[in-house]
Amino acid sequence: MTETLTPPATGSPLALLFDIAATTAALGQDEERDLAETAAADHIYTAYPDTLGRAVDHEMWSGFPALRDNFVEPSAVAHLDRGLWLHHTITADADYRDALTLLVPCACGHGYVPSLLEDERDLLELLTELRATGGRAVHSNDNGGPYCGSIPAT
Repeated sequence: MTETLTPPATGSPLALLFDIAATTAALGQDEERDLAETAAADHIYTAYPDTLGRAVDHEMWSGFPALRDNFVEPSAVAHLDRGLWLHHTITADADYRDALTLLVPCACGHGYVPSLLEDERDLLELLTELRATGGRAVHSNDNGGPYCGSIPAT
């Protein structure tokens, strides 16, 4: 038999505990956002001092809390311009390393092509390629449409 759940009586200890849990969860998410923004800024200032460290300010990052149900760690994104985004997170595997991805709009307009950046050299090579296309990822094997291998834009 299924019972219908009713909320606890206002002012009851259970109602108070539910309120505390909700407040604590909200504060935890705010802290995760802040920590994600700080981690992203620290990473680019340290690992990309001559490029992103000069172009992306700490205030450009927007943090997002972890998605516990999907095992997604806190992350942060920064909009560069013309639809290009940086995404930063810390991997959840054994080494907890920084993962920085450049999300580039696809030339066909159907989505984004992610490029995991290992270091400043990777970034510079990718930027050299993107400069010729105005910041769009170009298909090498198709002309877009249903065969586009990009991540769909939502």
